[in-house]
Amino acid sequence: MNKTLVLEPLPNIAALVAWQFVGQPFQEWPSWVQSTCSLQKDAEGKFELRHARRSGTQIVYLGEWLVRDLDGGVDFYTDAEIWAQFTARR
Repeated sequence: MNKTLVLEPLPNIAALVAWQFVGQPFQEWPSWVQSTCSLQKDAEGKFELRHARRSGTQIVYLGEWLVRDLDGGVDFYTDAEIWAQFTARR
């Protein structure tokens, strides 16, 4: 699955873009993910996406989401967290 969603915070005040990391090859990542992340394996051999931030590196595991806000900031959410926080635009 390679899907990018447009999300709306609850309540509806702004639009966001979300992408779920499910092990896609680099060339299938959205450009905003390619420019801020790298793919690595942890000590146990599991894939992890490393997202560089000013505050340090975030590690995004398989099944988790990266969400880009309107000013270009990127945060990550677990699958449960994203659906509790956002709703998909229809």
